[in-house]
Order: sequence, then structure tokens, then C-alpha cells
Amino acid sequence: MKLRHFRLIGASLVGASVAWTAASRLHSYDVPAALTMACSLALFANVMAAINHVVEVAFSTTHRCRVPGCHFRVRLPDADAVESRRWQEAAAAHPAHDPARLG
Repeated sequence: MKLRHFRLIGASLVGASVAWTAASRLHSYDVPAALTMACSLALFANVMAAINHVVEVAFSTTHRCRVPGCHFRVRLPDADAVESRRWQEAAAAHPAHDPARLG
């Protein structure tokens, strides 16, 4: 399995535990089941997405344009050396410089 599968499984487990904890606390206050389910699902989705995003940013490779003031960048979460080199060259020679942002 690739790293992203473990990342998604781990994020799902943490999100499920947070959602389960919130659901049990809401249930103890006699909150209706539909509202408890909505809150639990929202917590699950947000915690899972946040963890997935943080881990992806931490372990990804980012290539930026070297022209001062240009904001072009490419983030590669699971790239091998050949693909990373190809995107590095593309970032260095991209044709889409935005004149308004270059100052």
C-alpha cells in the first residue's frame, strides 16, 4: 500500500474517534438523533480532511517559479524522482506569468 492509503486510514480512524466522542456526549444530553448524526458526520469529515491536508503538506514536494513576484507553484504529494524533475522544469519555464502580480 502507498503512503496515502495509510494516511487516509489513519485520518479516518482519528475522525471516527472524534465523531464517536462527540456523539456520545451529545446523546447524554438527549440531543435528537438526527442532530447528533449531523454533528458527528460534520466532525468526522472536517477532522479527516484537516489531518489529510496537514500530512500531505508536510510530506509533499513543492516547486515554485524562480521569477521574483511570480506566484506559480506545483505541489506533488506522492511523486517519484522523474515526475518531480519534470514538474521542476515546468515550474521554471511556465508561460503563465501574471503581469498584475509581478508588481
